[in-house]
Amino acid sequence: MRSFCLPGIDFVSGSRVALPGELKKHIEKVLRLKPGARIHLFDGTGRYAEAVLLADAQVELGTVAEQPAPPCRITLIQGIPKGDKLELILQKGTELGVSHFVLVPMERSVGRIADNRREERLERWGKIIQEAARQCHQYHLPQLDLPSSFSTTLADAEGDEKLFLWEESQAALAGGFAAAQPRSVVVVVGPEGGMSAAEATLAETHGFRSVSLGPRILRTETAGLAIVAILQYLYGDMAGV
Repeated sequence: MRSFCLPGIDFVSGSRVALPGELKKHIEKVLRLKPGARIHLFDGTGRYAEAVLLADAQVELGTVAEQPAPPCRITLIQGIPKGDKLELILQKGTELGVSHFVLVPMERSVGRIADNRREERLERWGKIIQEAARQCHQYHLPQLDLPSSFSTTLADAEGDEKLFLWEESQAALAGGFAAAQPRSVVVVVGPEGGMSAAEATLAETHGFRSVSLGPRILRTETAGLAIVAILQYLYGDMAGV
């Protein structure tokens, strides 16, 4: 069954909801769905419902249900890489259950976001996240932030556990966490070229612990997805799978 996101809509069982123009056009002209077709709708906050397509560009909602919040909220602070890599991280990170993406420039960032393209990029990235969430039935849309300062980002980060991936770290991830079951984990991944020594020191002063993912040097788009998958298996909704 097709699934679509309608953020900001008041989901009430049995109510009728008007489809926004872009979605209406996609359903009618591209998918060619007819009145009576059944679709899934979700609002991005965990609520979802099966709905019936009506003749007047509206849908009638069935029983509204709620997807449980993730047992461990994962925040990925990603040093901005080149555009194509960043889009891959957002897409696959959403599929793996990242709750919060923080995209921040770092010393070795190759990719840069011009001020005059900031809103355009945010809109595109938001669509990538929404499409990935739709595809994998992730009904809690990840939050997306684009701060300008790495130092401020570290200072503002809150989590039961705070980690940063660093190829020079001697600490294995299996070394254990202070919290037996962390409810939230923040992890920093550097851009192409990794984190500088100064950035690693800065992270440590803000309570982050360096960890290594083993003897291989992973690309930035691989490293973030790898650590998210591991954390989901250990503490998230992949635990026990």
